[in-house]
Amino acid sequence: MQRALLILLVAASYLLLAGGRPWTLGPLLGLAVLVAVVALRRTSDFPREHRSLDLALLAIAAGVALQLLPLPVAVVNVISPNTTRLAAALQFVPMSAPPEWLPLSIKPMRTVQALAGVAIGILSFWASRAVFSAGGSTRWFCRMLALLGALVAIAAVIQKASTPKLLLFSVQPEARSTNPFGAFTNRNHFAAWLLLVAGPTAGYLIARLRMHQSNDHRMRAAIRGFLASGTVMTAMAAVLTLGVMVLTLSRSAMIGLGVAAIIAWWFGRRRMQFQRSTLPTRLGAIGVLLVVTMFFVDIDGWAARMGETLTPGGSFGRATIWQETLPIVRDFWITGTGAGTYSDAMTYYQQTRVWVNSMHRWAHFNNAHSHYVQVAAEGGLLLTLPSLVALAALWRLARRTLRADKGEMFWVRVGAAAGLAGLAAQSIFEVALTMPANAALAGMLAGLLLYRRERSGDTDAPGMLGPSRA
Repeated sequence: MQRALLILLVAASYLLLAGGRPWTLGPLLGLAVLVAVVALRRTSDFPREHRSLDLALLAIAAGVALQLLPLPVAVVNVISPNTTRLAAALQFVPMSAPPEWLPLSIKPMRTVQALAGVAIGILSFWASRAVFSAGGSTRWFCRMLALLGALVAIAAVIQKASTPKLLLFSVQPEARSTNPFGAFTNRNHFAAWLLLVAGPTAGYLIARLRMHQSNDHRMRAAIRGFLASGTVMTAMAAVLTLGVMVLTLSRSAMIGLGVAAIIAWWFGRRRMQFQRSTLPTRLGAIGVLLVVTMFFVDIDGWAARMGETLTPGGSFGRATIWQETLPIVRDFWITGTGAGTYSDAMTYYQQTRVWVNSMHRWAHFNNAHSHYVQVAAEGGLLLTLPSLVALAALWRLARRTLRADKGEMFWVRVGAAAGLAGLAAQSIFEVALTMPANAALAGMLAGLLLYRRERSGDTDAPGMLGPSRA
């Protein structure tokens, strides 16, 4: 039941416009809560070794909630002396009298929406960790995720070709100047979703191939073994997902994909040392993958995108946005302006004025084009410190878990780690994790990476040793 609800959450979070509209947050949060409480005892069984990560996640949620708590103005002026000034300026009307109580967030409703996204991501992590730890769900989840990713990729390509300005074939974006792709108004955010799907899908593909490995290393035998292993559909799903990700022309996602590949090699290099005889097969598979991927690539579009990146002297870019964000970080360094309020704060702080012909309006920096910069601006030390602790704890636990796993489903964990690493790299340039669909999927990948089997007799991952069975 819980594992089915987990996949339902992945599908619903995508189909409900990736959680990009405020009205979608209630149903998604309710579904995330249901996934967690349907097996509450299992979900709330927090591993002792994960305590630092769980506490850091709770601190992030508590920090966002604290930004919503009304405090005496005198206290607010001590903690965040610029909050009163900015909140008054954003009202665009003179205040008859200063309020006696004021939250730290300059736009509380935006922060409520951000808190819902944070809660969805955390609950997804806890629930998925519990599901995979119980056993019997890892393979099933990977197969369902691969199928869902392939269906979404195919539908997104058809939608882009037939209704390029609509979301999911029928929904008009709130801003008509956007360039939607699939259920996302931002193609970079859609590319992040595909990257998160591709990681465990590729890991599961490798695990299946290793389980059905033949001692005959000739190319013909390798192909025959591949066809007999039952991994053809999984391989097709991986190619489709990665191919459509390339089709989005997202430079940040390609950087994330490169980092994901490096992380996968880093964690899997010891295993690969014992598989040198399969190198020709790998090279052939890589060659096929590259050829197939090239059918998806818009060469002219990529050339134009790279030209935009490498040509200096543009009207504005990420460096300009980051530079104009620094005053916000400086003025709100303790508690931030409030989660989800970056766009509102930039209404006051933005200095650059550029007319964008393609959008027929003046450019407004509605996000920092870097998740790390945006967290610093919206959360100050209140959210930055627990976020850094969570990242450090995740890295430490990932290394420990991967070292302990001795079975072939180890590659699924590697795929999950690669997907999360790719998202972390892309987040240097984008804020894809602010989308609830991506937050939910990232939480599930973290659960897939860190789950810990305590019981023996798991049929989901034969040959695994000790407490780390799939």
